[in-house]
Amino acid sequence: MKEGFLIGGGLLFTGILLQVAIGPIRWELFVWPVNLIVLVLLLVALSVMFALRRRVYAFEWMMHAGAAVPCLVYAATLTILMGLLPQVREGGMPWLSQMLRFWPFVLIWTWMMIISALAALNHIFRWKIKEIPFILNHLGVVVAIVAATLGNADIQSLQMTVFTGEPEWRAVDDAGTLHEPGLAIELHRFTMEEYADGTPKRFASDISVYTEDGKTVQGTVEVNKPLKVNGWKIYQYGYDVRMGPESTYSVFQLVRDPWILWVYIGIGMMLAGALCLMLFMAPRQVRRKRIVQVIIFVVLLALVFLVLTWFKSGLRLKSLMPALQSPWFAPHVVVYMFSYALLGAATIMAVYMLIRKRASASEMNLTDNLVYVGLAFLTFGMLFGALWAKEAWGTYWAWDPKETWAAVTWLCYLVYLHLRKAKPGDWQSACFILLLSFVCLQICWWGINYLPSAQGLSIHTYNVK
Repeated sequence: MKEGFLIGGGLLFTGILLQVAIGPIRWELFVWPVNLIVLVLLLVALSVMFALRRRVYAFEWMMHAGAAVPCLVYAATLTILMGLLPQVREGGMPWLSQMLRFWPFVLIWTWMMIISALAALNHIFRWKIKEIPFILNHLGVVVAIVAATLGNADIQSLQMTVFTGEPEWRAVDDAGTLHEPGLAIELHRFTMEEYADGTPKRFASDISVYTEDGKTVQGTVEVNKPLKVNGWKIYQYGYDVRMGPESTYSVFQLVRDPWILWVYIGIGMMLAGALCLMLFMAPRQVRRKRIVQVIIFVVLLALVFLVLTWFKSGLRLKSLMPALQSPWFAPHVVVYMFSYALLGAATIMAVYMLIRKRASASEMNLTDNLVYVGLAFLTFGMLFGALWAKEAWGTYWAWDPKETWAAVTWLCYLVYLHLRKAKPGDWQSACFILLLSFVCLQICWWGINYLPSAQGLSIHTYNVK
């Protein structure tokens, strides 16, 4: 692992030099076909490295847990910085306030993708059924992140303001540039339901969409229920808040994402990998009586977390804001609560072993199993949230502070699992990583509401009555 930390340090230094020499990364340059060329070069490089793994020590080394641990540590550390500092387009702290354009951040994550891809290829070619969770998880991460990153420049996201009875065919991008997306929208009626205190319960727009090929599509657009027409997804984005139910216009978000299929394929592989992780990796080498005791404890702990979330955050079904009124709401929250309970139980085990200053093999096996299953539920919750976000806001991952801390938590538990493989005898370091991971989990769960990075910037800091 010393080599890994040295390589990571070298990548950080190289990234800083690039940041000084040529400035931040300009992702807008990776528009088609440049992103396709980059993808082909990446696949060729991976093929060459895998083919030469027997001759070049570095390539073979990158396929093992000892290389993954330092990489994940660097990735988690940079992502923590991203979660602590407000991410803005202009101003803020130099470099660190535009982390997605910061060369060291991008180089470390690229290194992590290369390691994941090589490790997956290595396990594919030494095929065993128990390797399925490993392969699906690693390949799923690579496919989803690479497709989302390289396809980002091809995403078209426009806003169109449409007044009642007046068809509109012009839309603007984030820079205010005018576009004609090839369709026109006519607003027939805007409707809105309110709670007793005047906050919106539901708002929707009855529209007709006219396309260049003469097709007319009629439908109702509301939050969590976009309308798809000719490759565009039309989202209910806003309205005249001063007029409320009497609003005479609606604001629509129009999104076209040519790479979305590959992102969904990656997410599907990760979901399948998380399920297989529970089926194939746990439980193992743990007595049946202890398994039953742990299951009872975890269920009770999950119920406690669910009750705390329900009452402390004020998320009552009778007063949910429109964005939260989705079929994804219940599964997203429930699987997260079970992951919190499982990972909380693993943390209790870690504290217990650190206090005693010793750990038996059965105790570490039990802790590993709790983390395996907890991480699987955590992955479900994170990906359910991504799919929900796509239906609600048109983007599956926007590096919102809440999403950033979800990624931090996920990376920290990956550090634990990879460290257990790389150094199975170092139980103390593993236990300390569990404690740090659970702290990050708490920040993701409720601490995010108090961080400066989320104030006025996060769509996840709900104020629900």
